[in-house]
Amino acid sequence: MSRTTRFAALVALPFATLSVSIAAPRPPDAAAANPAGQRFMQADSNGDQRISLAEFLAAAEGRFAAIDQQHKGTIDAADLASSPDATARIDHRAETLVARLDTAGNGYVTRDEYLAAAQDRFARLDGNNDGRITPDEMTAKRRHANAGARSDRAQAHFDKLDANHDGVVTREEFMAAASAKFATLDAAGDGKVTAADIEAAPRTQERALHVAERFVSHMDTNHDGVVSHEEFLAAAKSRFARMDRNGDGYLDQSEAASGFGSGRHHAGRPG
Repeated sequence: MSRTTRFAALVALPFATLSVSIAAPRPPDAAAANPAGQRFMQADSNGDQRISLAEFLAAAEGRFAAIDQQHKGTIDAADLASSPDATARIDHRAETLVARLDTAGNGYVTRDEYLAAAQDRFARLDGNNDGRITPDEMTAKRRHANAGARSDRAQAHFDKLDANHDGVVTREEFMAAASAKFATLDAAGDGKVTAADIEAAPRTQERALHVAERFVSHMDTNHDGVVSHEEFLAAAKSRFARMDRNGDGYLDQSEAASGFGSGRHHAGRPG
């Protein structure tokens, strides 16, 4: 399987997936078992429970080198899509999704399990329980800091679900779309969807390309279509400055945690 197809929406600036508990420092064994905590520990090279700008940039250097596997001195969307971190993140997300939907615990998702999850989602979206979802209901839970962009995506998704274009999505339309999506994921046609199926799905490839291009655009300040080493480090410096709320030149665990947010989609944001 192409590693590019396995990258969905999870490439970010250095430490964009970091999410550390702000209640108290994690003990070493707990942190080591948590990818985010492990990343914090790796960046905190002197073990003082905070990350200096020098440490942050050193980690960014390592991230750039890992992405620039051809040693070009620049990275593009394809490089981002095939990076080790991108591959690991999409693997993790696919496995997490299967684990959540696999109520029988057999390591894959059946059509019945997939449709049952879709029924539950429809019920949550159908706020007034009238058997129909309106655009407002579709976007109601997306009104936060990124409400504009997320609402636009929700509206586009709504339009695809609204098969007869009457301005509402019925339960039948919603379930028909879920059934069609399962069929797309079930490439082998055996009634089972595994994490590998999700990773290889066409939609995953589409999202991979879109997100990788978005990150290149974010960091590519001279608009030449690639991100240089200097541009990558400049983006890292800007991110560090935003996270360092008290301006002391260090990130403690609370600054790191709040800087990266707690939402499940924050890992893919550009800064």
